Amino acid sequence: MLRYLPHHEINEKSWNDCVEASAERIVYAFSWYLNTVCKRWDAVVEEKDGKYVSVFPLPLGRRHGQLGILQPYFTQQLGLFSTPQSKYKSINDYLQLIPAKYKSVYLQLNSSNTEGINQHPVPLKVAARTNYLLSLAPPYEELLKNYRNRHKLNKAKRQSIKVAPLSTIHTLINLFRSTKGKELTEIKSQHYKLLERLYEVLKERKQAELWQVVNAAGEAIAAAFFILEPGRIIFLLSGASEEGRRTAAMTLLLDSMIQRFAGSNRILDFEGSMVPSVGKFYANFGAGPVTYLSLTRQHTPWYLIWKEAISTS
Repeated sequence: MLRYLPHHEINEKSWNDCVEASAERIVYAFSWYLNTVCKRWDAVVEEKDGKYVSVFPLPLGRRHGQLGILQPYFTQQLGLFSTPQSKYKSINDYLQLIPAKYKSVYLQLNSSNTEGINQHPVPLKVAARTNYLLSLAPPYEELLKNYRNRHKLNKAKRQSIKVAPLSTIHTLINLFRSTKGKELTEIKSQHYKLLERLYEVLKERKQAELWQVVNAAGEAIAAAFFILEPGRIIFLLSGASEEGRRTAAMTLLLDSMIQRFAGSNRILDFEGSMVPSVGKFYANFGAGPVTYLSLTRQHTPWYLIWKEAISTS
């Protein structure tokens, strides 16, 4: 049967074993990731023979002082993670167990959770969102043929710029804060500190990479943070100066990642965007759209605007 568990009752080993074995497996759902991006998270779990066979994380946060279920920063998709042993396949079964005291809800489900969601008995607004994914299985030459931005890549290659490893997250943060960060007033210092903590956790697990594009003077004009998973590379955050945008530095940086991992079993997860110009930029690399759903009750997810407004072109 399904049970709602407060955080202190969750068996994290059983939780991680379930996420690892699930068809929906993604880094955001592991307990160590949730522990980093959330002050607290509860869950709905299905247990069989002493082990979790499905899990549904419920990250908690405050909005205007009210505790609710809110999608954390730097966490695109959560939702249901289930194994073949699970008997409960309907998202609604899990949503019904959300405590009534949590009036405010905003969740983004993973891309496998798109069936069987309705308005009854849990009144949630359902909206479709778009991610962009690129399979890196083909050889680089084949992937390159599918680029729609070859002119930008050629432009970048004519510049006196080059891709190089980046040793500190602060370079990326400074690039972002001095450009898009100025426009996004809802992003506060604590969110940048959260990004620093997340980088350190992922770095310790050897799942984080930072890359930059430098000009002839050795100055960083673009930078990006990638999460490496066994079958996926997540383009978590990026920043580019005016010079970086003018020289198509981010196109060069992403092309270098595609070239490096071409022919592997990974996909490049751009984390998508509902902003048409950003979605077009991702599609220009041959990435295809993949739908996932958001669930909302009582409020607009104001804190996700930061992701929507980032243009990396």
